[in-house]
Amino acid sequence: MIKKISFRGMGVLLVCILMLTSISTPVFASEDWQTDFKLPKWTYILYVGGGVLQTTDSSGRHKVGGSVILRDYNNVAELEATVQRYNGDWYNTSHKWSSSGSSGAAVEEYIYLNRGTYRMRLVVKAYSPSGALLEETTLYTDETII
Repeated sequence: MIKKISFRGMGVLLVCILMLTSISTPVFASEDWQTDFKLPKWTYILYVGGGVLQTTDSSGRHKVGGSVILRDYNNVAELEATVQRYNGDWYNTSHKWSSSGSSGAAVEEYIYLNRGTYRMRLVVKAYSPSGALLEETTLYTDETII
């Protein structure tokens, strides 16, 4: 017996294939980023991850950064990532990067950090192909003690 594929089933399959083939390699998120932000669901943003990792590379540098993936690969993502340090209150350090790209953006850096408590401030924006701002959010990752 041969089963027919419905129009709806074919559409879902096509969307999945398009999504997988349209995301460029640098957009894939690192598995070690924090991703469990307790916020309402976004309309245009699919994924946000980031943080300050406690572990270091062979040079003693800590991995910091973040990444964002949008639901629609035609939209443009913009990410601004700032390392913040706690000293009675949260203060921005001089470590700040930005990235943008079609369907997603990512920042991943290795930096030297002194002992202290750190987090990432991630400002994420989603733009339409014509440049209209669709969605914007500012997120703060969990604290990391170095």
